[in-house]
Amino acid sequence: MTTLAFGAFIVLLVLGAPIWSAMLVAGLIITVFDIGLPMQAVVSQLYISIDSWLLLAVPYFLFAGNLMTSLGLAGRLFRFVENLLGHMRGGLPATGIVTCAIFGALSGSSTATVVAVGSMLVPYMLKAGYSRRDALGIIAVSGTLGQMIPPSIYMILFAAMTQMDVSRLFLAGIAPGLVITVALVITAVLLNARSGQERRERASFREIASSFLHALPALIMPVVVLGGIYSGMFTPTEAAAIAVAYVLAASAMFERGNFSFARIFESARSAVITTAVIFIILGGATVFANGLTFANVPQAFTQYMTTLPVNEHVTMGLILVIFLVLGTVLDPVPILYITIPIVFPVVLALGYDGMHFAILTIACMMVAQVTPPIGMSLFALSGAFRVPIGEVMRGALPYLYALLASLIVLWAIPPFSTLAN
Repeated sequence: MTTLAFGAFIVLLVLGAPIWSAMLVAGLIITVFDIGLPMQAVVSQLYISIDSWLLLAVPYFLFAGNLMTSLGLAGRLFRFVENLLGHMRGGLPATGIVTCAIFGALSGSSTATVVAVGSMLVPYMLKAGYSRRDALGIIAVSGTLGQMIPPSIYMILFAAMTQMDVSRLFLAGIAPGLVITVALVITAVLLNARSGQERRERASFREIASSFLHALPALIMPVVVLGGIYSGMFTPTEAAAIAVAYVLAASAMFERGNFSFARIFESARSAVITTAVIFIILGGATVFANGLTFANVPQAFTQYMTTLPVNEHVTMGLILVIFLVLGTVLDPVPILYITIPIVFPVVLALGYDGMHFAILTIACMMVAQVTPPIGMSLFALSGAFRVPIGEVMRGALPYLYALLASLIVLWAIPPFSTLAN
C-alpha cells in the first residue's frame, strides 16, 4: 500500500494536480486503506496540522512584509543602501542583494522580497545599462535570503515540525545569512568588474547620513522584533504581531502620503492568500507524513541510512542531494513536510547537530526556490514583470552557483550554523 501511495503521488504530480491534493490522496491510501484509521482521524490531522500557536506567526510576518512594500518604508531602505554601494562597479546589483538581505529581516517572505525590491531595482538597472535578464536573475536569487535571515517563515515551519526553539533557530541563521549575502555580493562585483554599465557618483557623507535617517524607521524594526524575542519580552508569535503594529505606526507617522486603508487591505488580502496556500499544503503534507510514519517508513529509512558502509559526512551529502533533486520538482514547503519527519531522525542518529542540519536544510530550500522548473522566486518575478521564465532562469544561474558554493561552505564549517548553541 505504501508503494501504491507513492505511485499515486507521482502520477497525480505528472497529471498536474495541486501538490496538496497529491499528498492528501497518498496519505489517505496509507492511513485509511492500509492502517485502517477512520476518515475522522484524517480530518483531525488536517486541523491539528495548522492548530499551532507558533504557526500563527506566519500570516503576521507576511502581513508586515507586505505593509513595508505598499506603505513605502521599503523604498527608504533601498535609497539608503544605494547611497552606500551605488558608486561601486556592480554597485546596483550589490545594492539589490544587500537590500534583499535587510528586507528579509523585515518580512521573512521571499515572495514579498523579490516583488518589493525588484520593483525598485529593475528600472534602475535597466536605466544604467544592465540587461533585464541580469536584473531579474539577481533579485530572484537574493530574494531567497529572507528564508535564512531571521525572522524566517521556513525556520518557523521547521521548528514546528521538530519541536526546536524557533528563537534559537533565528539566532543561528544570522551568520549563514551574512555568509550567503557576502558570496552573492562578491559574485555581483566580479561579474560586473569590467562591464560598461553606468555608475552613479559617490554619495556624499551628508547624503548617506540623510538617507540613513530617512531609512531609520525601517532599520529599527528588526531590532524591535528580534531584540524583544531574545530579551524574553515576547514570543516569536507575539513578535510577529508587534511587527505589524510597528509598521502601521511608523508608516502613519512617516509615510502619510502612502498610508491608506486600501493599501492596508490589499496587504492583508495578499498575506491571507499566501498563508492559505502554505497551510493547505501543510495539511496535505501532514497527512502524507503521518501515514508514512504509521507505515514505519522513517524508521526503516533511518536503519538503512545508518548502516550504509560510508561515513556520516557522505550520508549527509546524500541527504542534501535528495533535497536539491526534490527542489527541481516540488515547492520548498512540501519538501520540508515530506522529508523532515523521515530524515531528521537519521541526522540525529549520525551525530549531526540538529541546528546545523536546520541551517543546511534552509539553504537547500533557498536553492529550491530558484531551481527550474518549479522555483517560486522565478515564477514570482516572471509574473510580476511579465517576462518569460527562461529569461529569469538564465540571469539567476551565476548567482545560483554562488548559493550552492555557500551551501558547501556552511556544510564544511559547522560553527557558522551553531552559534546559537
